[in-house]
Amino acid sequence: MSADATRPLAGIRVLDLSHVLAGPYASYQLGLMGAEVTRIERLGGDDFVRGHGGTEAMKAARLGASFLSQNMGKRSMQLDLKSPRARDIYFRLAEQADVVCENFRPGVVDRLGVGFEATRAVNPRIIYASLTGFGPDGPLAGTPAYDHILQGISGMMAMTGTPESGPMRVGFPIVDYVAGQALVAAVLAALLHRARGHEEAQHLELSMLDALVSLMGPYAVNHETTGALRGLEGNGAFSDSPYSGLFDTREGQIVVTANSPAQAARMRTAIGREDLAEETDAGAIGAALEAAFAADTAEVWEARLSSAGVPAARLRSLAEILAHPQMRQGGLMRPLEVPELGIEVHVPGLPFRHAGWAPPEATPAPSPGRDTDAILSALGYDEAEIAALRAEGVAG
Repeated sequence: MSADATRPLAGIRVLDLSHVLAGPYASYQLGLMGAEVTRIERLGGDDFVRGHGGTEAMKAARLGASFLSQNMGKRSMQLDLKSPRARDIYFRLAEQADVVCENFRPGVVDRLGVGFEATRAVNPRIIYASLTGFGPDGPLAGTPAYDHILQGISGMMAMTGTPESGPMRVGFPIVDYVAGQALVAAVLAALLHRARGHEEAQHLELSMLDALVSLMGPYAVNHETTGALRGLEGNGAFSDSPYSGLFDTREGQIVVTANSPAQAARMRTAIGREDLAEETDAGAIGAALEAAFAADTAEVWEARLSSAGVPAARLRSLAEILAHPQMRQGGLMRPLEVPELGIEVHVPGLPFRHAGWAPPEATPAPSPGRDTDAILSALGYDEAEIAALRAEGVAG
């Protein structure tokens, strides 16, 4: 991505040691805001998302769909950080960096010699962000953590699903992205702290568990004060309104959230069941709504309820919403060339707009180690030294 000065993080350099989804997603968001992001990948390129999703050709090129979706505009170099010479290269890059991101298990970066203290020694104003599954200490520190594990251990799966289905995971790796957004917020706060004159190094420590549980605050406080736990409530709404939920129609399904008394009244009018105003049994209300919605299609009900001021939407697939005029007009999805394969894909940009920022140039996501030579050259290594580093397995 270009270093356009109109973008707020122009001139900020991010050294990204993270892998899989959460960390790379965070550094991608920082890059979209103008930061220069350099991925430090393990020699051999074993980040599994490089080969995840998309066509077989994309996977073989190590440019899978999961990778392309959040690595536009980054540089990539491969280093064996177990090698002293590779660590020297890391430190030379860290001297010039503003932010380092890593998501190894607690203690790994220190054993490699590239942890916070070692990095602070060469750059006393570095912002060093460590993202782990469960944090740096406590009985679960060091436990392997992936999205599915966090969904299970956090209580999230225990309230997702129905009594018939049992606990269910959310259909995409939501915890990775919740944690990635928390990491973005932490880095932006640290950059603001530094801009206000606090020049000392900062170590940000985030856990995926904390990021997720922080979103369940209302349920946590409810449990603390009543002893009750949310159970497997299926498609019931957070509001507990009997006029909210997912309903079958003559064709398709519709989601309705008539949470307030005023919305419920408008819904009763729209479906021709004003008599339900005196009904207090949630089961009876639900049965009446199901019967009413069966009279027409989800598309018709979406238009009718929306025009009546009742929040409603036809259940759509991801493919359907991507093709929707709202998405095309909104401009979230941006074209990205994949020159290695001669194709173009569309990837998400920033989920907000700012009239004063120029949109970033959509430069290709990097193949493994694509920029190793260029980065080493910029650090002062000549061709013979670069060739030697490659031959010795230090850089790839």
